[in-house]
Amino acid sequence: MSPGRSRGLEGKTALVTGAGGGIGRGIARCLAEEGMALVLADISLAGAEAAAAEIEGQGGRAIALGLDVTDGAACRAAVEEARRELGGLHVLVNNAGVIGSPGLKLGLPLADLTEADWDAAYEVNVKGVFLPCQAALPHLQEQRWGRIINIASRAGRYGTPAIPHYSASKAAVIIFTQALAREAAPHGVTVNAVCPGLIWSPMWERLAELYRAKLPALSGMKPREIFEHFVAQTPLRLEQTPEDIGRSVAFLASEDARTITGQALLVDSGAVMH
Repeated sequence: MSPGRSRGLEGKTALVTGAGGGIGRGIARCLAEEGMALVLADISLAGAEAAAAEIEGQGGRAIALGLDVTDGAACRAAVEEARRELGGLHVLVNNAGVIGSPGLKLGLPLADLTEADWDAAYEVNVKGVFLPCQAALPHLQEQRWGRIINIASRAGRYGTPAIPHYSASKAAVIIFTQALAREAAPHGVTVNAVCPGLIWSPMWERLAELYRAKLPALSGMKPREIFEHFVAQTPLRLEQTPEDIGRSVAFLASEDARTITGQALLVDSGAVMH
């Protein structure tokens, strides 16, 4: 891939979790365009391999890795693989996440939310950020240059009653980002979060069906039309794409963002403003 204006990332390496599809794949594309070599990790090795093949097919350098981000030993092994196969590690992007346990029914009142749903969100969304950070941080600090970018959510800034467990887990990611940013700053490592807004996905299709059942004004509308209805309520009236998130990650990873740390960047068409 041929990068545009250099932002100091060419030749550096990144480990991206949850890279097999959706936002993770958009992040991979954007970092590859900056000339970075990538370790693309996903709970689905097949998904990671497909993402790596796409990057390699466009002239980039990428290796695929099956990774369970809730396994500390596996996270340490992933960091070592990046260092061994690509010559180092400079950027960690924690993108892996879930809405809840398999079969979760969205929109349940709190009284009906199960412990399994709560635990699944925290296990992957919070522990699955902590463990890769713990594995990568010593190496980033030792070289006195590094970037950690955690993918949170608009829901972490604006509590959503249909998914309180998810909102709480993403709020935890934001606060963890701030705490780690203070620890890492003296060692030349920045730590930031990106909070995506409205991105069409299987999860949003399920949410749309929930809203259609609960809101009479949306009855008769298709899921995609319901999604567009919510997009139209944002100030910019624009949905986000995986590449929108990827470009934000590339900026925070770059030298252009060298004085930015501990921040949660909302990429949501102005839906939530601070």
